[in-house]
Amino acid sequence: MEIIPALTNWWPGGGGGETPELRPGLEESDISPGIEGFLFTALIVVLLVIVVRDMAKRMRRMKYRSQVEAEYAGEETEFPHEVAEAEIAPAGISEAQQRARDAAAEARFGPRKDQPES
Repeated sequence: MEIIPALTNWWPGGGGGETPELRPGLEESDISPGIEGFLFTALIVVLLVIVVRDMAKRMRRMKYRSQVEAEYAGEETEFPHEVAEAEIAPAGISEAQQRARDAAAEARFGPRKDQPES
């Protein structure tokens, strides 16, 4: 299977074969990116980390705001017909708040199937 190395010999250092010689007067350190290349790459990585963390923070904030807006509007984030009542009512909620939530859920989704209409 000498075909694969023969096809990639045109690429310097690729596919096997001999490593091409440098032109006279050039050394390995003359063609490397050096400290400038390393510092530029490190800067890009640091900026990428900052941007990703900021994006995650903003998305978390947007999710929280949408939950708060839904709470103020009297909407539930889940469908009450599919969720047990114990899961809908968080600990520490007053009876009046629960009635308001139930009324809002009924207005949005209709009467509950497990509760007879009155």
